[in-house]
Amino acid sequence: MVVLYGQPDHLSTSYQTEQLMTALAPYFAVTEVRFAHRGTGRYATQLKRLWINYIAPRFHQPAGKFVFYGNDGLADLRRWKATSIVYWYDAPWNWASDPPRPSQPRHRLRYQNIRSADYVFAVSAAQVDVARTLRAGRERTVTYLPVGVDCRHYSPANGKPGILRSQLGISQDVIVVGYVGYVAGAAGRFAGQPLVEAASKTTGRRDLHFLIVGFGPALSSFKAEVSRRGLDSEFTFAGYVPPEELPGFLGVMDICIDTLEPGFHSEARSETKLKQYMAMGRACIATAIGENCVDLDHGRCGILVQPGEDDLAAGMVKLADDRNLRIELGAKARERALSIYDWNVLARKLRDTVLGDQ
Repeated sequence: MVVLYGQPDHLSTSYQTEQLMTALAPYFAVTEVRFAHRGTGRYATQLKRLWINYIAPRFHQPAGKFVFYGNDGLADLRRWKATSIVYWYDAPWNWASDPPRPSQPRHRLRYQNIRSADYVFAVSAAQVDVARTLRAGRERTVTYLPVGVDCRHYSPANGKPGILRSQLGISQDVIVVGYVGYVAGAAGRFAGQPLVEAASKTTGRRDLHFLIVGFGPALSSFKAEVSRRGLDSEFTFAGYVPPEELPGFLGVMDICIDTLEPGFHSEARSETKLKQYMAMGRACIATAIGENCVDLDHGRCGILVQPGEDDLAAGMVKLADDRNLRIELGAKARERALSIYDWNVLARKLRDTVLGDQ
């Protein structure tokens, strides 16, 4: 199997692909076509992505019976001779009702991949519906495969709460509310903004502290909003944390937050961070949109809240006041991650689907 990476290796999409490939290694001989992140700037990164994903395959293709692609770059699977497999985990809008135009070449290419690939594995029910609409007559070649997690790596045993709290300057006595993610911006808002807004409603709680782990173009906006609301002393920003160290930071968090804004893009997502929270046995609060509801078993192993700061603040207070509930929800979340979202479970499903047709 030839695996195409469409993003630099420090971004979540490439990390997800890498995790799935590791789990698929017992079933396929994997050859990776990727480019490392070297801090060369956006323009140079785009050129490398264009060359590796789009131009080079016209002249040379690594040998393999299958080609696997996360559909996050510039590859055109129609150029590949092997059986093509798309793992589709990012749908900016509903392409079934509003296809990308030729003036939107990157999205148009991804749209064409969904239509032309031999197999499509989609991370959400919303994406499954779109893909099946776009592949009329080939609906059975579309399979639901959510984003997963390595439950051995993301394990409560790998948390280091006491040590890292001291290193981060966070008191051992506070309840830590945590958020992990790439901090991007859209429509005048930034990822995680509802958490800042909700934190403003809990300023009387001296026992709460907020830990933000992540990086991205809107991180400065995140920090500015925290300062504007006078919350600097209540927030700690850890910045980018490499995946090998992330379980330790998640172990610091007593309550983990996943916020989504309303819209199709959110409905079609399968959240990496939420699976990692669950595998770590954390008590989770997530916006009740799309796959978040499925991940948390419709509220049976975490708290689902409506969009906005009011419900989120109420959820944080509820969990902060009930340690036993935090423990119960964390244990249920871990159990669900092990049985459904572990990459090994998902890899076997992909293997059975593809090899069963051969």
